[in-house]
Amino acid sequence: MQKISLAIAVAMSLATAATAHATSYVVTAKSKTFDSKFEHRLQAAGATITARLPQIGVAIVEADADFGSRASRLSGVRSAVPDVVIQFDLEGGREELDADYANPPYSGDDDAFFDLQWGHAAIDAAGAWNAGYRGAGATVAVLDSGIYCQHLDITPNLLAPLSASFVPGEAYCNTSGSSHGTHTSGTVLAADNGIGTIGVAPEAKLIAVKVLSAASGSGSFGGIIQGIVYAADAGADVINMSLGVGGGLPVGGKEVAELINATARATRYAYAKDVTVVASAGNDGRDLDHDSGKVCDTDGVCTTDNLRAFPAQLPGVLAVSALGPVGWLKDPANPDFDILASYSNYGQSAIDFAAPGGNFDYPGEENCTLKGITRPCWVFDMVISSTSGIASYGWSAGTSMAAPHVSGVAALIIGKHGGSLAPSEVERILRASADDLGKPGNDDAYGAGRVNAARAVQY
Repeated sequence: MQKISLAIAVAMSLATAATAHATSYVVTAKSKTFDSKFEHRLQAAGATITARLPQIGVAIVEADADFGSRASRLSGVRSAVPDVVIQFDLEGGREELDADYANPPYSGDDDAFFDLQWGHAAIDAAGAWNAGYRGAGATVAVLDSGIYCQHLDITPNLLAPLSASFVPGEAYCNTSGSSHGTHTSGTVLAADNGIGTIGVAPEAKLIAVKVLSAASGSGSFGGIIQGIVYAADAGADVINMSLGVGGGLPVGGKEVAELINATARATRYAYAKDVTVVASAGNDGRDLDHDSGKVCDTDGVCTTDNLRAFPAQLPGVLAVSALGPVGWLKDPANPDFDILASYSNYGQSAIDFAAPGGNFDYPGEENCTLKGITRPCWVFDMVISSTSGIASYGWSAGTSMAAPHVSGVAALIIGKHGGSLAPSEVERILRASADDLGKPGNDDAYGAGRVNAARAVQY
């Protein structure tokens, strides 16, 4: 199997709702609220309302194929467009490990695979822990493909009563299928419990919000919009969205533009609720500085409508590029963890921060060994975290792996400041404390720099 199919965690394409959601519409009101009269007008036009989001003036409805044209003539309706399903190509394969958590393999830490977490060394997570900050008091919502709820590194921090699914027919707990959400959650907040890996913020709490099917890897705009609003209302301090559309969204077109606008309402709502929203920049290896076109909401606020990175380029979202070493274990005394991954999107106008996402560009196939574990050397350049199993772990690479490192540092910052902090202040601290790599100031590869956990908790 090719390295790229083994390593990149997320690639996406679009499919219209004509297959999976033939009669699902996202209805956006002209105002950012709606009342019972508005609902009655939709129902009179033939809609069955399946989700009400008066916080942002959006409803998800089921109706016949002609509903859109009827609804567009209703008083108070800005748009009624068919929902769109985002199809993920989640992990095609991955090197896996099972932790013998009673007998760590010669590790200096009692968590068996901590020494394989080079990303934590890159951002100096242990420096923040040694200063007394481990994320206690912060809550992170991971919008993803669900989690393996029985994982021993996830269970201690999971807020099960608050976790939810917005994928029809699937609970947020996975018993099979995608482990993408478990992997990203573990990077953010796996417990320091002497078992496998450790999260950047190992005492933060997790709200698992399923917006992608674990079975098919697909998820709708409507589900993502609901997930963002739900997480904000459920008390999340941070939202991690390791999501992205391969190649970007289609350029132009009213329907996609209106779906982007509705999602932008959700991210702006989260921001106003003091939620720091973090997203992966995407794995196309493309320059995001060439976006163009915009869609403007009723109040005149505009959003780019042909986003190369969705949802990373939505308003109020921090976009994260991916870094990683090349042949780390070939010269472990002189590691360079800050090489921009060849797959990572970049662009000065789009990237806010960089973080460890993993690499797979080492050209050889020879084996390396660390702490008694032997794999091809390039495997160790990826990010290891929890997967589907009680104590299972595996490597992946992608901007999906980079975003959770930033979310973890954000949780450390918020925990230090008592469990509540405005996103603008979180971003200010992240920028002030980041290691300014590349050219001085904001640049194409690193944005404001690679996040630094130890420095972040000094502010």
